[in-house]
Amino acid sequence: MTDTQPSPAEETGRWADIFTGRLGVYTLVLGLGMGLFAINQFVVATIMPTVLTELGGVKFYSWAFSLFAVGAIVGAASAHGLREAFGLRPAYAGAGLMLGLGLTGAALAPDMPSFVGWRLVQGIGGGALASQGYGLIAIAYPSHLRSRVLGVVSTIWGTATIMGPGFGALFAEPGLWQWAFLGLLPLIAVFVLLVWRRVESDKGHGKLSALPYRRLALLTLAVFMVSGTSLTAVLWLQILLVAVAICFAILTFRLDARSEHNMFPRGVTSLATELGAVYWILFLGSIVLAIVNTYSTFYLQALHGVSPLVAGYLFAIQSIMWTTSALIVAILPRRFEAWCLVTGLSFILAGAVGVWLTVDSGPVIVIAVAISLTGIGLGFINNPTIQRIISIVPETEKHMAGASVQAIRNIGISFGAAASGMVAAAAGLSHGAEREAIAFSMTWVYGVNAGFALLALAMTIPMFIAGRRGI
Repeated sequence: MTDTQPSPAEETGRWADIFTGRLGVYTLVLGLGMGLFAINQFVVATIMPTVLTELGGVKFYSWAFSLFAVGAIVGAASAHGLREAFGLRPAYAGAGLMLGLGLTGAALAPDMPSFVGWRLVQGIGGGALASQGYGLIAIAYPSHLRSRVLGVVSTIWGTATIMGPGFGALFAEPGLWQWAFLGLLPLIAVFVLLVWRRVESDKGHGKLSALPYRRLALLTLAVFMVSGTSLTAVLWLQILLVAVAICFAILTFRLDARSEHNMFPRGVTSLATELGAVYWILFLGSIVLAIVNTYSTFYLQALHGVSPLVAGYLFAIQSIMWTTSALIVAILPRRFEAWCLVTGLSFILAGAVGVWLTVDSGPVIVIAVAISLTGIGLGFINNPTIQRIISIVPETEKHMAGASVQAIRNIGISFGAAASGMVAAAAGLSHGAEREAIAFSMTWVYGVNAGFALLALAMTIPMFIAGRRGI
């Protein structure tokens, strides 16, 4: 009887398998690409209060995160089409070059609107980097090794967590923050060289017509609509912008479902299928992630008087705990996936509620624990959601499904960052606001976030129902 039961090593593979031979090279490339995408986010979070001090424009603060995320949507959703058109190698290397262009532009930006515009370009490159990486995992690594390599990706985020805030804090002074971007350019050059010389690639068909221009434009406009609510205090106009954004998002997914060259697997938004429910969990979890992060270094400095370095590492606690819990999940057999999802979403809800209740009063150590809980939860759900999505879709859609994971995540992050700016503006956050006004607006932002966390947990109900029905 024991002969018929696979051992844990057989179910999940060996760590050595992904660090030797051709897969070893791919793992190195994946690590560098994901690392560039990750470290950029921690650097920006650390220096953003300094950028705000020098450039002004508090109403655009959340735009630095939402436009990066909407750019990442464009990059991530284009990944499959660009790979089909030009092959993996040019598409992957081009993503690195795009990120480098955005870093250079942001460093030279004279004002906040220009700065957030270059953040959009950074997002396009970063989103493409991540999606091409997940796509490479789907097509180059056998199924029994994917959990291991996804664990490595989570470890890369952990490494960036340690390096990013410290690197950013070195330049968290007016007149110096630009070097936080320029200092990453040498790593961009190394990544592009490695991809061009070592990643195998087909030629591609050379047809850009397959790129989903209309759908990407509609998604971008939807995020712009929600982000635009931070620029007005008129309630009816905010409601109108949100309503238009929802209509654009619905239209995007309907067009995609009918398209011959779809960006997402069929039924991605349907709560009647297991696939759709898992995508909703990923989307809502990403919203919670974005709202927890967008104003964290801002309120930690403004309300609790911590330094940029400490604020940066408190921001990074989430990813440290994400990495730790993801590594634990990576060695578990797949039969524990459902348990990991429910446990992780429960941790996320507990952490979101904790931040909401302590954002004003503190103490900082309790805020840190609450942020940690959201990170533990995200680590628990990350690998199982990706594994489920890739395993559910047909073989012909596995690369697209792998790439679409980052696209859906970035859609959630962009809407989450934009929504945090909307709520903060509606609650009275403005340039030069007193402590009481900042505390009031942040309490509203994180109260709304607790609601999103509860909704994410509720999505496990349709997931289990559809899973039992086999749909």
